[in-house]
Amino acid sequence: MNVLIEMTALSISRPASDANPADRAAWYEAKARLHEYLAAESAADRARETFLAAQAHEHSLRLLSARAIA
Repeated sequence: MNVLIEMTALSISRPASDANPADRAAWYEAKARLHEYLAAESAADRARETFLAAQAHEHSLRLLSARAIA
């Protein structure tokens, strides 16, 4: 994974707050994957990156579950 390319892609493709929940959830999953990768690459930042990955993944799940309820 090229971190700079992934970070740029995430920053460019961030959906608006009124975007489709599935699109927003997919973006958060991509963010989670980036943080998981960074956690695996750096022992010094592993705890923080793991925390950020978990937060992004949980946010994605919340968006999808809210979509299922609506």
